[in-house]
Amino acid sequence: MGNIFMKYGLTEKQLKLFNFIKNYINENTISPSYEEMKMGVGLKSKCSVSARIEQLQKRGWLKKLPGKNRSIQVIKI
Repeated sequence: MGNIFMKYGLTEKQLKLFNFIKNYINENTISPSYEEMKMGVGLKSKCSVSARIEQLQKRGWLKKLPGKNRSIQVIKI
């Protein structure tokens, strides 16, 4: 099962957050708040969400506009 995550170059937790964000945006036309992401993927802190979003940005999966709330954009699908 681990091979599927390596295929995408993401960890299981990163992929889980990415899919949550992608699905949320598809359903709501706006990105989720950090609190919604935390609850949606079962993380314990918004700091964990922030760290994973930064990792996804570095890998080119997401883009976040600086200084804007709910400004996450999905780059890869």
